[in-house]
Amino acid sequence: MSEIIDFNELKNKVKESDVDKFEDYMYSLYSDVASGKLSMAGFSRKMMDYMRENNISQEKFYKIQQKFMERYGIDTKEMDDQLKKFGLDPEKISGISSSNPSQESVDRYTKASGFYDKYSHKIKIKSNITSYIKNDLNDLEIIIEEDKVILCSDKKIDLSDRELNEFLSSYRNMFDKTIRVVLCETTKKYDYK
Repeated sequence: MSEIIDFNELKNKVKESDVDKFEDYMYSLYSDVASGKLSMAGFSRKMMDYMRENNISQEKFYKIQQKFMERYGIDTKEMDDQLKKFGLDPEKISGISSSNPSQESVDRYTKASGFYDKYSHKIKIKSNITSYIKNDLNDLEIIIEEDKVILCSDKKIDLSDRELNEFLSSYRNMFDKTIRVVLCETTKKYDYK
């Protein structure tokens, strides 16, 4: 009985030498970023160049990153968390996980990578906190980014709201300095297809 050879699987198989080469390349890039010689946008372009020059598919690149992280004792679940930052939720899309990436996940990752590569010089990824106030005066979404607080509502925002002022005052006291409050009122929402 003969065995069927999956050439796609062979092409995307990751060897220790692939991880070694990737590790060396990453360290040289990181030192350039740390010294200011290379921007994050340039870093992203260099990674894409590395993949192209070494004929590495997105799927294989994903697997190399996973093995690289495992080498340093990093839980590969962190890769899933990184994908979530790019707008991909591995747990909600069938078959997508760092331990078993599907072709669909690789395609979505490719699209996200392409977007971030193209617009990385215009994008700054930040962590923020979201809260809500819903009472007789306001129905607000509150987005907190360090010392900036963004108040969003599809109606006019009533700044005399005691609950809102108590929230803002408590948050400002954490910094012991002035915070910036941005009003986004009477906002419109629509589905972009």
